[in-house]
Amino acid sequence: MSTTKIQLAGCVILDDYGRILLIHRSAAARTQWELPGGKLEPDELPEDAAEREVAEELGVSIRLVKPLGYGAFEEGEKVFHYTWFQAAVTHGEPAIQESQSFDDLDYFELEDLPSLALSANMLVLFGQIVSGDVALQT
Repeated sequence: MSTTKIQLAGCVILDDYGRILLIHRSAAARTQWELPGGKLEPDELPEDAAEREVAEELGVSIRLVKPLGYGAFEEGEKVFHYTWFQAAVTHGEPAIQESQSFDDLDYFELEDLPSLALSANMLVLFGQIVSGDVALQT
C-alpha cells in the first residue's frame, strides 16, 4: 500500500487578548475547530498557500509575522504535512467566506482548546505549544 502525502499550510491569528482564531468546519464527514489554511497547489510555497487560504476562507489580507514550525498527522492512507505561520490581519474583518464548509469562527484562550473538538492538525499544534516547541508572539 502506498501512502499519499499532502502538503498543507495555515495561520495562527491572535486577537489583542492573545486568543487564537479558529474556524468551525461543519461537513458531513468532519465537524471540528481548525486553523484557517489548506492544501498547497502545485509549485506553491507554504507561505503563499497560507496567505491564499486565509483570504479564501476569511476574506482578509494578512501579513506573515513568523514561521512557527511543522507538524504531521495521518488519516487513513494519507499523511498530512502542515506548515504553521503566525499572521496578523492587515485588511478586513475575519468572516466565513466558504459557508458550504464552515459555519462559525471564534477566538479562544489557549487553555480552552482541550475542551473543543479540534482537528488533528490543531491537536498536533497545541501539543507543540504546550511543550514549548512552538512559541507564539503576543
